[in-house]
Amino acid sequence: MTRPVPESAAADYAAFGITNPTPVGISYKSSSPASQQTAQLTGAWGTISDPERVIDRHFAKIADNAAAEPSKNTRLVGTLQRVHPTGLGDAMMKCQNMSTRVAQRIITTPICVWADHYTYGEVVVFDPGALRNGGMGVSLGENADTAARIRNDARVPR
Repeated sequence: MTRPVPESAAADYAAFGITNPTPVGISYKSSSPASQQTAQLTGAWGTISDPERVIDRHFAKIADNAAAEPSKNTRLVGTLQRVHPTGLGDAMMKCQNMSTRVAQRIITTPICVWADHYTYGEVVVFDPGALRNGGMGVSLGENADTAARIRNDARVPR
């Protein structure tokens, strides 16, 4: 199902280094009745001359926003990791965990961002059942695998 994209998204993506970005937002829900997992894709297509720079600027903006608004209780944790899950193809992907304080609990969720010369996407997989029980939900590697599958499904031949 499509998700609303903030009006500022195109300007943000242009600042990251995407020329003529067309923003998109999609939510996926697991088809398994036993799973409560959802995945959210936020991204754009356009022209990307330096995919790694786009990814690095994305994570820098997350860190800057967290520092500017500490009351939101969200921050990046651990180190930014370059990953190459099966099926990623010629794209670059980096992932990092993000923690958020909700009520009295810290919830940690991995964020994976890919970029190639035409597409860019941020994927976050949520597992509400695991998070409710104090777990992390999906691992960084599982999130990366899901992001690579979503990238392959979302791309169309040029």
